[in-house]
Amino acid sequence: TAAIFDPLMTRLTANGNPITAVRMGFHQTKTMVVMTYLTLDRIFRGSVGVEQLRGPVGIVHLGSRVVDRGAMYLVFFLAMISVNLAVLNFLPLPIVDGGLFLYLIYEHITGRAPSLKFQNAATMVGLLLLGSLFLFTFYNDVMRLFSGG
Repeated sequence: TAAIFDPLMTRLTANGNPITAVRMGFHQTKTMVVMTYLTLDRIFRGSVGVEQLRGPVGIVHLGSRVVDRGAMYLVFFLAMISVNLAVLNFLPLPIVDGGLFLYLIYEHITGRAPSLKFQNAATMVGLLLLGSLFLFTFYNDVMRLFSGG
């Protein structure tokens, strides 16, 4: 993934043209969104191991290393985090916006909202899934730090 995280790999310059800069920004964002979805797909298919996931501790650790490389790397890193969080927020899990969007689709199709009992149960399942993911990544991040990885 080092090649993926290399903003200098393709130096983007808009030559002072703000329209070109905005267009390039949209293109880079689209590329990062697609890469994030592809990575999630690969995780679910098993071609990318879950040990590659990073939680808050791992992100801060990577961020501290990125800062040493310069401002362009830091901005690129922060953009990657923002895009990843946006994609995760739109996943169809009841505890994030993607799950709420599913409720709206259901309501549009059936003419009524899902019952509060269902919404509460689904939210608890989503919370359990995200909480488990958080604990898993936190544990792996800490173990990685102590093993020097």
